[in-house]
Formats: sequence, structure tokens, C-alpha cells
Amino acid sequence: MQGSVISRDGTSIGYQRWGTGPALVVCHGAFSQARDWTAFAQLLGESHTVYLYDRRGRGASPYGAAPYCLDAELDDLAAMVELAGDGCAVLGHSFGGGCALMYALRDGFKGTLVLYEPMNSLPRQASDGHLPRLQALVAQGELEAATVHALTHIVRMNPAQVELMKHIPLWPAMVATAPAFVNEAAALDTITPSLEDCRALKARPFMLLGEASDHDPCLLCPAALVDRLRGLTLYPLRRQGHAAYLTDPVQLTRVVRQCLATAI
Repeated sequence: MQGSVISRDGTSIGYQRWGTGPALVVCHGAFSQARDWTAFAQLLGESHTVYLYDRRGRGASPYGAAPYCLDAELDDLAAMVELAGDGCAVLGHSFGGGCALMYALRDGFKGTLVLYEPMNSLPRQASDGHLPRLQALVAQGELEAATVHALTHIVRMNPAQVELMKHIPLWPAMVATAPAFVNEAAALDTITPSLEDCRALKARPFMLLGEASDHDPCLLCPAALVDRLRGLTLYPLRRQGHAAYLTDPVQLTRVVRQCLATAI
């Protein structure tokens, strides 16, 4: 089923709904869209109702009239959680994981919060001086170079992993989202929850880490949250990196289902 929900600023946020049962809202990461999580949603949909929504600026969700800001992203997620109903859980991946955490802190979300390698700027400012180059590449229409630059220098993925990603079927779609990441990179710089903020988290937190990302610099960001989130449970994704929703949706589904069952 496809539908839309209206966010606080009047922007229409498009979503897909899969399955039946307890609800889970998925907040996807940068360089992706709701449809990229279809295989995961189909599998988890055997036991849960899964809401996949396009974050603003891509797919079925426009930017809206107001200037882009992190609070607008959090409002979009809040609208989806309200749609999903009481008792729903939230899964956030990468930049979407940072958004999910900030939403939970801002709005006092009390449900299950699953964070898959959530990006933030706690170790250091994520853009770290690389935003002007990204903006220039996008302005010049060099979207593939912009994507490589963003993944390597801002997301801080291992260059070898970035090279591998160039050969996956979804790479052209990822490249097309590079202009949206210009805004997201600036917002990512503001995801800096304090120790006091994290101690006030009301949600039950879980974190998923890919074993193949063990030596990946991008994991400095999730690692910075480990000591801040009380009651955090860590789950490994065996032989996977930052994109198990594409490379091993069966394992990702199994681990997420375990998180949701543990939280009951």
C-alpha cells in the first residue's frame, strides 16, 4: 500500500506500508530511498507492519516550501510515528539513524529504537571542511564525483567499500540523490547529542554494527554513542558492512526481529 502523511510544515511525505502486526517505521539513510528497503520490508512484513517513507527531497517526498533543516526531518519522522500508532518501533540507518536518535530525544519517544550504524558529529564535525567541495561538485553536475567525495570524506566509508558500491545495481540511484546530501551534510554537523541528552533517552535502544565495517572510519560515529546510551544492546551483522538492507536483508530482518522481540 502507498500513501502520504502531512508533516508539520505542510510537506507531503510519501510512504509504503507492508505486512501486518506490530508497527515499525524505517528512517533510511543518505543516498537511498524507501524503495531500497523493499526486500527487508517484505521479509519483516511476515510478522510486522513496516512503514517505509521517503525522507524529504527524494522519491515521493518533496522538500516543501520552507528551508531545509534537521527539525523538519524530525517532524517528518514524528508524523510517520503518529501514523503508525501507539507502540510502534523506529529503525534508523546511517544519517537516518542520527535523525531517529534526535527525534527520540526531542519528542520523548518511548518505544523501541533500533540504530543501524547511526551517523553523528560527536567525534568531530562530520563535514570537517569537505562541504564546499561537495557543493561545488554538485553545482557542476559532477554527481558521481560528488557521491564518491561525500561517502569517502563525510560519511568516511573505506575507499575500497566505495569502489565496490559503484558496481551495485542501485549505484545510479544513489548518485541521483547527491544534491540532497548537500543539505543533509550540513544537518549532520548539528547531530551532537550531549551526555545529558542521551541520559534522558526514554526509548529502548539497540545498535546494529556490521562486522565488515570493523575497521571502517565511519564507525567512529556510532562508537561515540555507545557509552552515552544507557541500556544499549549491541548486535553484530555477520560479514556485513553499512548496507545489509541491500546485501543481506535476510540477516538484517532476523536481527531486527530479535531486537523487537527482546524489547517486549
